[in-house]
Amino acid sequence: MSEPDFDRLDCSAVIADVYLLLDSECDDDARSRLQQHLDECGTCLEAYGLEEKLKSLLSRKCGGEHAPEGLRERLMLQIRRTVVVMESDATKTDAAD
Repeated sequence: MSEPDFDRLDCSAVIADVYLLLDSECDDDARSRLQQHLDECGTCLEAYGLEEKLKSLLSRKCGGEHAPEGLRERLMLQIRRTVVVMESDATKTDAAD
């Protein structure tokens, strides 16, 4: 019996990480593993191609629009508040147990 091949990715993992590859947001090792899987799996390559076309279309149609000034800061503040509230609620739950 052979040992499992931990470097092989299943299709669900590749599809989940397609945008990391499209946006160049993965490291070289992950990019290599994803690309190898795409080279060997026609189904995932087709899904990747569809996502690539969608991203290109969105970029062409919406590329000139910019978010309002300060939106990023407001979003980051809201995320921080959400994390603090969630951590605070978890602490209360743990303390009650």
